[in-house]
Amino acid sequence: MSKLKLKIVDFKPGMELKVKGVPKPNIDRFSINVCDSKDNIALHFDVRFDYLGEHRVLVLDSRKDEIWQKPVRSENFPFQWGQEFEVTITFADDKFYINQHNGHVLQFPNHLGDKQYDYIFIEQATVSGINIK
Repeated sequence: MSKLKLKIVDFKPGMELKVKGVPKPNIDRFSINVCDSKDNIALHFDVRFDYLGEHRVLVLDSRKDEIWQKPVRSENFPFQWGQEFEVTITFADDKFYINQHNGHVLQFPNHLGDKQYDYIFIEQATVSGINIK
């Protein structure tokens, strides 16, 4: 499994994280995770091409103390193997806004309730750019 782990400086409410990349060829899924540790993931943005019986669906979830919480699924799926994507995650106090490269915006609650996250994990995608402002 290919994983990129970044220690970032204080991803706080009002900030924006922009990720550009390309899904690796013929993978079953890739993900972008905003977290404070491997056990506590505030936002799990999971792009599923063909994973666990789900085809071309986005799954948003959070994980607290190694336990997955309440997943939310979206059929809006603008991703293709080998084609560049851009995802912008805006952190508000109580939720995340996820803007996909086709203009569709998803919302996901900040279930962990933290006011700062320090790590980004990106799995199964070749990242060409990350910008935090």
